[in-house]
Amino acid sequence: MNLGTLIGLLLGSGLIGTAAFLSASATGISLLALYDTVSLLIVVGGSIAATAIAFKMKDVVRLFGLLKMIFKDDGFTLGDVVDDLCDLAGANRRGRKEFEAALQGSPQNMKFRLHMVNDGAELILGGSKQDDIESIMENMESFREQRELQEMNVMKSLGVYAPAFGMVGTLIGLVFMLGGMGAEPAEGVNPQEAMGKAMATALLTTLYGALFANFLFLPFADKLKGKNEDKKVQS
Repeated sequence: MNLGTLIGLLLGSGLIGTAAFLSASATGISLLALYDTVSLLIVVGGSIAATAIAFKMKDVVRLFGLLKMIFKDDGFTLGDVVDDLCDLAGANRRGRKEFEAALQGSPQNMKFRLHMVNDGAELILGGSKQDDIESIMENMESFREQRELQEMNVMKSLGVYAPAFGMVGTLIGLVFMLGGMGAEPAEGVNPQEAMGKAMATALLTTLYGALFANFLFLPFADKLKGKNEDKKVQS
């Protein structure tokens, strides 16, 4: 588990929740006033729909599977990767059987061996030339980087679209609010109270858009970008 991500989410949720609770207590309004199903549908649904238009559907679907990567820690350091490579190189110098045995075993301080290291070792065992191995490995790393940058861009696009759909929802709410102002109020209904509630509901979509973008989508995109940069260093 990536403690930084977990602590950030818990701390941010706690601070925002505390601020909302204090504000609600000061005004005597229930915290449930901050929830609106229609606003959520407009912001979340609209952002996902727009992202699906901008990117391939498989990229959008794969994005939800990447959420576990955001909360998952690698469990190893660059030094652990170097130690594993040194061990494999030593085994290779001692002979093919030693090299094969080392590949079947586990690295010293890692639960698993990097796919790129395994692929390179398989090329060595297959008798590929050194220049060919270098070219293949460089191409594999380039494709991996491009794929993960695409995944980061999809998540970043969600953060770009969310505030825009928050504004769309607010405008929709304002249209209905202003339209209702021109109609005769129902018997027993306070027009000013009804207008205030309608305005509050309209503003919720702007709140949701800003919250989802700046607290979830954009930070998650930066997390994916950081993981991609770490892999470039490791390779």
